[in-house]
Amino acid sequence: MTDAQSAQVSIVVLMLSISAAVWWLWVRRWKRFGELWPREPDAERTWNPGIVVLALSLIGFFLLAGLLPKSSPEPKPITVEQVREACLERGVLALIFIGLLTGFRSPTARAFGFTLAKWRQQVVVGLETAHASFLPVLALMTATIPFRDASDKNLLLILLNQDKRFSTLAWVVLAAVILAPLLEELLFRVILLGWLKSKLASNHAVGISSLVFAFIHGPLDGAALLPLALLLGTLYDRQQRFLSVFVAHAMFNLWMITLNIAGR
Repeated sequence: MTDAQSAQVSIVVLMLSISAAVWWLWVRRWKRFGELWPREPDAERTWNPGIVVLALSLIGFFLLAGLLPKSSPEPKPITVEQVREACLERGVLALIFIGLLTGFRSPTARAFGFTLAKWRQQVVVGLETAHASFLPVLALMTATIPFRDASDKNLLLILLNQDKRFSTLAWVVLAAVILAPLLEELLFRVILLGWLKSKLASNHAVGISSLVFAFIHGPLDGAALLPLALLLGTLYDRQQRFLSVFVAHAMFNLWMITLNIAGR
């Protein structure tokens, strides 16, 4: 076993150990209180049809891109310049959706979960959720290894393996750890899940939004990421706090990048 492989194994063991500890904590909490997270009362939201259609169109584009078969067994490499452009696009889209949803007004922002009230609790819950996801996600990733090929590799991780400059790492971290969670949590938890809850029972809304979120990442990665999606959906459904799901998503992506860097 090479040093890189040993480092990856050590990180995986650490991730699984932390995940097991969180699940042990959650079982104790469930036995004591009967729930993991107290349910906050649903806020009254006004859904602008134009915003919903715009978000669903973007989600549909992501879903098609994730599920359509790849034209080549070898993924086309991306450049740092493309990552920069993607960062700008995601940042602008996130600001547009926040502005359209809230009008940048505080009462409306709180209704959609944009609040720093109890921010420490939100951060802690987010960290717990990210780390709890490791056990089921890594188990499913391992189970799908025989079905994977080069076309299933994440383009950002491929770029990190090919370009080891610190500046490249910084742009990838910005894209994957900050801007991707920011935009995706807006689309899938705040808008898709929130809108579905106005039409369906909460458990159905969580299930549908989680499936869509998982499979924008492709069939195999989608199957592996479904536990994370369900945890994020359940957390937002119960607590309606954007910061908590953003922290959970960002921390999960950060660990995945760390695991990849260790294997270089």
